Amino acid sequence: MAFDTNALQFVELYTVNLQTERTEEYKAPSEETAWSRIKKALGPLAVVGVVIAKFFAKLKFVLLPLLKFLPLLLKSGGTMLLMIWVYTQLWGWQFALGFVLLLFVHEAGHLVVARKFGLKVGAPVFIPFMGAFIALKEAPRNAWMEACVGIGGPMLGSFGALICNVLGEMFAQPLFIALAWFGYFLNLFNLTPVGMLDGGRIVTALSRWLWLPGFALLLWFGWKYPNFVIWLIVLLSLPRIYSLFRKRTEEEQRYFEYDVRSHGHGRDIIVQ
Repeated sequence: MAFDTNALQFVELYTVNLQTERTEEYKAPSEETAWSRIKKALGPLAVVGVVIAKFFAKLKFVLLPLLKFLPLLLKSGGTMLLMIWVYTQLWGWQFALGFVLLLFVHEAGHLVVARKFGLKVGAPVFIPFMGAFIALKEAPRNAWMEACVGIGGPMLGSFGALICNVLGEMFAQPLFIALAWFGYFLNLFNLTPVGMLDGGRIVTALSRWLWLPGFALLLWFGWKYPNFVIWLIVLLSLPRIYSLFRKRTEEEQRYFEYDVRSHGHGRDIIVQ
């Protein structure tokens, strides 16, 4: 019986290849390590992180100014929201919102004039039942400058009250009329020539002795209409009243001397 050698070699080779394929086919799967599982889990998160980073990198010109003014927004906006919430409990949110906005307009008048003179000022701060104020980080250089900063608030505040009055008349809205009259009263009261009120700062450029009739008026008002805030203003005005009856220091003397450009003549005169 004869055997084909070539055929036998082919059969042997085919058998070896078949056994190798079956061995590879049934090879036990390799175990997945913990590190590979972590990489698979964090892979999508890394992609999302890169996309977010690129997005914020493009918006940095918007975010950086916001971060710069964040303390300002928290201090001014936070106290404003607090005052709105307190007054909402008394008068409702509509009147409370309008009232606080009128206070903001008043303080903005001080801020605009102070910036016009190059003075450094802080953001408006709102205190329920007390009002609002801006902190001058740099004191006015003379009484004339103090008077201008003082009158800026009542002027812009009265204009804001006038806008409310016009809107109330045009649209027959009693809410705006009430806000307008409230605004008129507050700005007029602030013109009382005494102590820490705007009127006290304004008359400083004319004569400090005008504080006396203003102080008497404030005493009468506090007696006729007892109010904690009125008497607090009276107490805070006492140091300025006392300063009328003592000798001025050299620094105070310079403060109350200022240059005024004489119209039409082009020369400076000293007003004391």
